[in-house]
Amino acid sequence: MTTPDDAIGGAPDAIRAPVNRHRLIVRHRSRDGVIAIDESAGDALPRIDTDDRHTADVDHVNVAIEAKYGLRATVLRSLLHGEVRDGIVERAHEVEVHGGVAETALAWRAAATVELPDAADRAALDAWRAPFSIVDGRDWMAPGWFERALDWIDSTMRAAGLGAPSRVRQIRTWASSCVLEVECAGAIAYFKAVANAGGSEHAVTRFLAASFPNDVPRLIAHDARGRWLLLEACAGRNLERVADVAMWADAARRYGELQAACVGRVAELERIGCKRRPLDALPAAVAALANDERTLRAGTPDGSTHAELAQLRALVPHLAERCRSLAACGVPDSLEHGDLWPSNIFVAGNVVDGGASVIIDWEDVRLAHPFLSLAPLTVGLSNAGLASAANVERLERAYLSAFAAIAPAEALSRALALAAPLCFLDLAVRYRAERASVARLHPWMRDLVPHAVRLALARL
Repeated sequence: MTTPDDAIGGAPDAIRAPVNRHRLIVRHRSRDGVIAIDESAGDALPRIDTDDRHTADVDHVNVAIEAKYGLRATVLRSLLHGEVRDGIVERAHEVEVHGGVAETALAWRAAATVELPDAADRAALDAWRAPFSIVDGRDWMAPGWFERALDWIDSTMRAAGLGAPSRVRQIRTWASSCVLEVECAGAIAYFKAVANAGGSEHAVTRFLAASFPNDVPRLIAHDARGRWLLLEACAGRNLERVADVAMWADAARRYGELQAACVGRVAELERIGCKRRPLDALPAAVAALANDERTLRAGTPDGSTHAELAQLRALVPHLAERCRSLAACGVPDSLEHGDLWPSNIFVAGNVVDGGASVIIDWEDVRLAHPFLSLAPLTVGLSNAGLASAANVERLERAYLSAFAAIAPAEALSRALALAAPLCFLDLAVRYRAERASVARLHPWMRDLVPHAVRLALARL
């Protein structure tokens, strides 16, 4: 899972990260309809300030709640995300308390009777009071789910011979998944629950763990009904923190080898629920995007310029032929990660000694042309301070070597050149289709659309 800066190719140095001000709807552990009020601040919701993080990251929120109020808590769901004003972003979350309720400055009141003088507090409370139901299997948003997950994790870790967990931290929660970090004497593991829409990630992760165990984290256990995964933590370092280009090239080669090996297993992957994303559907989707000036935020400081919009529209009539040419290069559809930023690759050792690379977070996995994967990795070289034509060529050459048995070298090079801009256009189209309710809570999804278009145009 990428951070916003990963996803958009790095934030400009001149932009100062805002402070996040979190307003909290803290549910009482045992009394329905009762929430916490911070009397030390008058009649106000509990509030903490943190640095800026990925909008789905919550560990720092939970740590700050415990530090300020003495409550062990987890976030059930985010309620709102404001625009930056005077260097501050207003956010609000619904929070569940675990364990005893300590004596603090907090008072407990019936939510129906609460009246708040602060406008931002009222907005947070109104967002919480709005009708809400859990959809798409996002059970982690329900009170009591965390304890049920803890019970399963405890019994599973013990059964695997890893011992009882000594610490479980909620790392991330949002519409697509909830992630917990599990520490015990025998290992560090990550628990992940995915929504119904992410069922293919659950199935594909199990498939890869069984068929290609060296390419993904070790699967300790899973629960198909809850779409739960328990994965051993990756050894080594995140690729975006590696300065050795040889390791980047080796990781690209290994990923290409995984894709080449899956060419003959596409039918099997489709049977377990991995969805197809055909190339011939992309031109129409891009045409619709090119006419959506609101989503592209045409003419705004963070949106597409009018020149970029004109360039995109001029490209549309040629997209169908570009897609047909890519399909005719001799490389069939295979497994495609969908989010292959370097933050999703861990490497250990070194190339000389036979180092390893492991790919995480298959949330956006699909069956598609495999060469739609590589462009984010080449952008990652720039973010890591490794940008040069020679380094990009080295990475691409290593990746293409994995497909040497499938098509001639000249055809492979042509296919990769055709695919590079299509990767980012596909990314823009997918984020344009994101639900408005989700994008409101994660504004970087909105920002990513014009940025992905800009990256596509730069690769034409």
